[in-house]
Amino acid sequence: MEAEKSLLKGAVLLTVAALFVKVLSAVYRVPFQNIVGDTGFYIYQQVYPFYGIAAGLAVSGFPVVLSRIAAEPDERRRQVAFHTAFLTIGLMGIAACLTVFFSAGWMAAAMGDRALTPLIQWSAFFFLFIPYIAVKRGLFQGSGNMIPTASSQMVEQTVRVAAILLFSFFIVFSDRSLYEAGLGAVVGSLLGMAASSIVLFTHSRGKKPAILFLFDRRMAKMIVTRGTAVCLSALTLIFLQLADSFQVYSGLVASGMEEEMAKGWKGIYDRGQPLLQLGVVAAVSISLTIVPLISKAWKEQNRQGEAVFSRLALRVSFALGLAASAGLAAVMVPLNTMLFKTADGSGFLAVFGLSIFFYSIMATMNAVFQGRGNDWVPATATVLTVFVKWGANAVLIPSYGLYGAAAATSGSILTGVVFLLIMWKKNRSSLLTGVFVAKTTAAAAVMALVVFLFIQIVLPADSGRLASGLAAVSGALLGACLFFIFMIKWRIWNDDDLRVLPFGDTLARRARMWTKRK
Repeated sequence: MEAEKSLLKGAVLLTVAALFVKVLSAVYRVPFQNIVGDTGFYIYQQVYPFYGIAAGLAVSGFPVVLSRIAAEPDERRRQVAFHTAFLTIGLMGIAACLTVFFSAGWMAAAMGDRALTPLIQWSAFFFLFIPYIAVKRGLFQGSGNMIPTASSQMVEQTVRVAAILLFSFFIVFSDRSLYEAGLGAVVGSLLGMAASSIVLFTHSRGKKPAILFLFDRRMAKMIVTRGTAVCLSALTLIFLQLADSFQVYSGLVASGMEEEMAKGWKGIYDRGQPLLQLGVVAAVSISLTIVPLISKAWKEQNRQGEAVFSRLALRVSFALGLAASAGLAAVMVPLNTMLFKTADGSGFLAVFGLSIFFYSIMATMNAVFQGRGNDWVPATATVLTVFVKWGANAVLIPSYGLYGAAAATSGSILTGVVFLLIMWKKNRSSLLTGVFVAKTTAAAAVMALVVFLFIQIVLPADSGRLASGLAAVSGALLGACLFFIFMIKWRIWNDDDLRVLPFGDTLARRARMWTKRK
């Protein structure tokens, strides 16, 4: 019982740390864009995927696999795991660093902007931090100690964000190049990873020295294969951003747009990234609280319980993701103005916002499969999603510009969702009923229409940031209230659905009261 309580506390701690990191990672981009402008934001977003990939490898993939190995009581096997993992991941990190560094010129040229070369070269050093951070986090997690992992993640993100904002502010207001501001952001991210390494090192002091030179070839193979599978599904959004880094700006220039204008519009397009991250956090974090129950039911061979919890997770993510996408589209104009000074690009950003809905479902389905010990189905879905994204970008951007790029992102994630649902239905019943989908879609549509009309009435044309902010916040609150009222009054959500939400017991009691009145 004590072990289960400790494991639960550790899981909660990691969840809180992950939410802190994701929210801060999305929020800081707003002041950063306000400091460097759309062109500066474009420069940073072109090289951000390299940090995102390195951070994902050090958080999601290899530590998860190592924690499973390190959970075994055999101390010698733990030592073998440590050295095998450090050597294996270390070689991969060095190879990635050298590849990125020496191909930086080629990648910058492929992106259509050779001035990005030094930024990409500096980004190569992210991969040198992966071995130490990933192995230490994995071993701590395997031993049931989640504090080092959680604290290192939070310190890394705090130091990184503070450094990025300070460096960019100093460089911009010193009348230096925006590319130097972008380089400062890369250096700030390197400082964050260094801070994470220091935190993990301090937690490791006092440990007895390990036995040297232990290596297991089969374990190395397992670390590479299973770690790669977990990493792929965790890095879906980063790979889509990487595709945009190579294809959007160069595609706009190739279609005849002037270079400086194309940089600015790519920066405007990149405004969608923090909106996507925040929307996904809100929709997915609640549904993922159910995943441990799915994993437990699967291990106990309780197929009925596994199916019930899987349906519950997907019902919640479907509803919240759809509401977030619809609500975002309804308030996009004032929200865009409030956060980024102008309403430029609100149309294609609303299309981009559909990704919140589709990725909420995809992330939940990934977690459901992984909770059952199946890592390769989500990995395959990611590969398919990225493949479709690259192809759709190539076809749609020349004809439809940034609307095409936004549609390519949403459509590619939808493709991944369809693949996951097909794989699920091969041996299992449907997760969502047609009635639930129809009613939830109707609730989101009515909510979005009411909020859109509300914005049109209360917000004068050419309103400033303050008025736009008040309209956006009030519209969002109105939309949230309306959506939950519809979901309860129309009996779309049952008591189990409501109890997953914050204040769920209160909502469930209120729903029963409304039902009795009828």
